Amino acid sequence: MNSEYCLEKPYLGWFAKICSIPHESRNERRLSDFLVSFAKERDLFVSQDAAGNILIKKPGTPGMEKAPTVILQGHMDMVCVKENGLDFDFSTTPLKLVFDGDKLRAEGTSLGADNGIALSYALALLDSRDIPHPPLEAVFTVEEEVGMGGASAFDASQLTASLFINMDSEEEGVFCVSCAGGRRSRMSIPVTFEKTEAMPNEEKGVFRRVTVGGLAGGHSGLEIIKERGNANKLLARILDDLMRKVPCHMVSLNGGTAANAIPKESSAVLVLHADDEALRKELDAWADAFRHELRGADGAGLTVMLSEAERAERVLTAESANRVISAALLIPDGIASMDMTITSQRLVESSNNFAMIRMEEDNVVFHCQTRSSSASRKDALCRQLDVLGNMVGATVEHSGDYPAWEYNPDSKLQPLFEKAYRDLFGKNARVEGIHAGLECGLFAEKFKNLGHAMDFLSFGPDVVGAHSTKETLYLASAERSWNLLKEVLRRIGEQG
Repeated sequence: MNSEYCLEKPYLGWFAKICSIPHESRNERRLSDFLVSFAKERDLFVSQDAAGNILIKKPGTPGMEKAPTVILQGHMDMVCVKENGLDFDFSTTPLKLVFDGDKLRAEGTSLGADNGIALSYALALLDSRDIPHPPLEAVFTVEEEVGMGGASAFDASQLTASLFINMDSEEEGVFCVSCAGGRRSRMSIPVTFEKTEAMPNEEKGVFRRVTVGGLAGGHSGLEIIKERGNANKLLARILDDLMRKVPCHMVSLNGGTAANAIPKESSAVLVLHADDEALRKELDAWADAFRHELRGADGAGLTVMLSEAERAERVLTAESANRVISAALLIPDGIASMDMTITSQRLVESSNNFAMIRMEEDNVVFHCQTRSSSASRKDALCRQLDVLGNMVGATVEHSGDYPAWEYNPDSKLQPLFEKAYRDLFGKNARVEGIHAGLECGLFAEKFKNLGHAMDFLSFGPDVVGAHSTKETLYLASAERSWNLLKEVLRRIGEQG
């Protein structure tokens, strides 16, 4: 680590300190306790709740004591990833920081600039004696990366500010002004089986696996705008077609890897009374059709494969298979509505990701991730799942609900940040929403319930490869973002 550079840039000195303290998700206590000691050593107000969240308050600098109070917010935890074979224990070992020209990374591990840079900026301001600023309320949360548990637990009634600056964005010059809320759904479709040997002779056939793959997948919020193929939906179309054309029985289904990932592969094991050559022609025709449909997205690599499968003792009854395939065909997937309020970008307002299919004993289970920056539209999409479930005799359970942060066209922070950025750097910033969750959504709901009006904005420097061993903080961008934050705070303070 370049110690001279850290001394010159105080926020980097604090970043190095944070990196020396283990702070993986659900293991933030040592960093939380450090923040308490930091505040007490400077005679600042500090509060630590049972979850480990921290609130530190600092009065405005002379002449700015009565200016509007500003909340500075970031999360303590980091996603801990290491290179294969590296002997490294995140719970005990400090990160080893490496300067590489204009880049800062960690040796063999993720860096934790997401969201250590937010804490570093805040600590530099709280520690400073000569940086002009209005009254500050610094909020540091835990467990953001594993469900935003810290923000959920935080008592927002402690806060008096009306301006809220979140520093968990990772692209300089892009100011985030809204985020989607979300909810996960689990649809369990009960099914019945018959023994393979009990099938009529004219329906007995070969056991084959049909696999749709070669798709790009991706984050179900950030990549949904790209309208990539959903392997579960494509497979459902093939199965529906096959079962109407040839004697066919379903043995099993499996697709997708995670609720927040667009499924890039899905497969079914079938008993088919048809020869492989005819089947391959059918599947090749479907592959050609899908590639054409997805030619502007990820169709180029799509494959539909036929392979041998192990013999099974039972298959779904025709009635059960029909209900499962009907549900898979009808379940909403992809973009449901576009945001028409933020005109500087094409922004998805609402979507549903048909994420996973699993066989669980006597049920076929569908998992979905619904997102929307409109609470009512999120509810409407989830209600569609309820109704569909009722139609096919399924039970539907919803969980993991988190609220949206809706765009505020009357924001005071947005034009303030835009003008400061233009004045400092001679170019315009972009104003965008994000079709994914941020802690701002949880805080927005808390303040709404308290009847407390709050103006939000999220910004940050360039951080590339977050959540990976390639995570990199770009130092020139970090310096520009630091200067922007100081300038915005100075202007708020002078407005007094």
